[in-house]
Amino acid sequence: MGQAQTAPRSPAVQALRRSPVTVTIAVVTVAVWLTQFVPAWHVQEKLAFVPLWALDEPWRFVSTMLVHSQPSPAHVLFNMMGLLLFGTFLERTLGSVFFAVTYVLSGVGGSVMVWLLALAGIAHPFALYVGASGAVFGLVGVLLVPSKRLDRNWGGVVGFVLLNALMLFVEPNIAWEAHLGGLIVGFVLGALRLWTMRPHGAK
Repeated sequence: MGQAQTAPRSPAVQALRRSPVTVTIAVVTVAVWLTQFVPAWHVQEKLAFVPLWALDEPWRFVSTMLVHSQPSPAHVLFNMMGLLLFGTFLERTLGSVFFAVTYVLSGVGGSVMVWLLALAGIAHPFALYVGASGAVFGLVGVLLVPSKRLDRNWGGVVGFVLLNALMLFVEPNIAWEAHLGGLIVGFVLGALRLWTMRPHGAK
């Protein structure tokens, strides 16, 4: 009798198996962005981060990661590109739990930085801040940690950072405050993880 052969898995299925949290976050984020096109739902207004309302509506520190600028898809696509580029690697290398915690806390760190700078009169207290940029820059922060335990693609990391720096001059509405906050949180969490990991084979 002949042997049954299993059909090769599609790249999407393989990515889901290897990096389930990363792929799930990307799918949910894009889905939420699509719901923003239903005016009656007021999705962006309900989930965006507004420094003035931060303490009264604390969920916005997190929910802002799910909404993005409209109507152009550039904002959400650029963030999801960074998420998939860096997230799949970090999730496979450092684990799904660490990746998920880092992503969320970095996003919160971005919101906290915006809030603090709004209190200092630097960021606008009434503006709606949207996007997962703080969370994505948290992943960049992990990749910037000096460690031989990460076989990272420096070209991708540096290129992403430089492109974002260039965008600051092209698009004045970019929330660099969130980028900075997320980057700091990601770097700290990455350092704690990478610098305390036991070497392979250690007992």
